[in-house]
Amino acid sequence: MKLTLLAAGKTRVSFVSEGLTFYGNRIQKYFPWEIVETTDVKHIPDVKAMVKAENEKILKALVPGDYVILLDEKGKQHTSLAFSQDIRKIMDTGSARRIVFVIAGAFGAGDELKQRANETWALSKLTFPHQLVRLILAEQIYRALSIMRNEPYHHEG
Repeated sequence: MKLTLLAAGKTRVSFVSEGLTFYGNRIQKYFPWEIVETTDVKHIPDVKAMVKAENEKILKALVPGDYVILLDEKGKQHTSLAFSQDIRKIMDTGSARRIVFVIAGAFGAGDELKQRANETWALSKLTFPHQLVRLILAEQIYRALSIMRNEPYHHEG
């Protein structure tokens, strides 16, 4: 099983890049981990056309058999324990070689990408910049894996 973060555009914020390296190294101790970033979409003034172009790049990076979890503020919300349990359920089915967490661009996902997703999850009811979502997601994936192993990283109050 491989875990993949697939994001629209490049990571441009240095502390996000540093955090992704930090949590990526921790995730790698459990499962193969990769971050795939599409090339930036530039000079498209129409939002719908930009979303379509970003989504096409994301869809091209997916392969048959990927289990796709689209991150969207309107998706299913989890506690950290439920997030971990849902990842474990996907892993236990053994039907996917790769779980791909997709972060669309600043204006969200188009219909075709939403239809390709197996599930849509939210990290919060709050709205975050899509650059920062990368880091929050990586930390939550690490937290979920440490919960699965009953390690002391996560504390339930």
